[in-house]
Amino acid sequence: MLPVHVAVAVIQDNQGRVLLTRRPAGAHQGGLWEFPGGKVERGENLDSALRREIREELGIEVSTYQPLIDVTYSYPDKTVRLDVHRVDKYFGKPLGLEGQPLEWVFPEHLYQYAMPAADRPICTALRLPQQYLITGPDPADPKPFLRRLETSLSRGVRLVRLRAPGIGLSDYRALASDALSICRQFGAEMLLSNSAELAQELDAAGIHLSSQQLTAMSERPLTSEKWVSASCHTLAELQQAMAINADFCVLSPVLPTQSHPNAKPMGWDRFAQAVAAANLPVYALGGLDQSYIDIAVKKGGQGIAAISALWAEPSQ
Repeated sequence: MLPVHVAVAVIQDNQGRVLLTRRPAGAHQGGLWEFPGGKVERGENLDSALRREIREELGIEVSTYQPLIDVTYSYPDKTVRLDVHRVDKYFGKPLGLEGQPLEWVFPEHLYQYAMPAADRPICTALRLPQQYLITGPDPADPKPFLRRLETSLSRGVRLVRLRAPGIGLSDYRALASDALSICRQFGAEMLLSNSAELAQELDAAGIHLSSQQLTAMSERPLTSEKWVSASCHTLAELQQAMAINADFCVLSPVLPTQSHPNAKPMGWDRFAQAVAAANLPVYALGGLDQSYIDIAVKKGGQGIAAISALWAEPSQ
């Protein structure tokens, strides 16, 4: 049986809060909070369905929107495909025209609301930025490395992966501790390319798994309070990331890179095909800078991950 195609809108106010509506008690997943939207009718395109559903439910007119995430989820009684878009601009004031309660919620507080399981990846996508910094070469001297991190954060980076694969555990722990302190000053989150135990010890935002670590995993290594991300290069690795309930992943290489000149890039079409099969946010990686964020989003991605494009020169 084909999935039920649902047009979903993420609507935010000028404070960054997200609009939730509550499903009727007798409906499928009744009583739970959800993002507004509804079924794409036979013969109807997504654009028409999104605008119609939001007009009927909330009495507002959608002006512009962009893709956020596409989620297919199987419940015991049906399979749904949530075609989710972030509404950039709309006219009017949202009202519960069908008698449904409304709530405006900050993205970081969405976990406090009982929601359908299919909506969980949407909540994750809303909490993640469009840029994911992967730190540069291992530091011979931590001070310039940390100054460079601080410069990157001052330019708007809010999600960081601390690589440094070539230094020992004690040096990595010391570097991570200092880097986390800097990240907290900017309200940024840092994931460690190390053990779950070290992430817990230092209270890092989570861990990032290499593709080799991911393949060896049989279950999620951290609780839901921490991020788990992974590096993926194939559809099988994306499926493994979903199997262990990773929160998001990085897919590469999209374009040719100087760091891996022999790696065959997948290009944007293959990236989009892979992302369409992934029920989690996916960052594009490989030969990309900030100018590619829009195309990454249009192809279904969360945004871009990068080393050189985001690893700023240290401030003087």
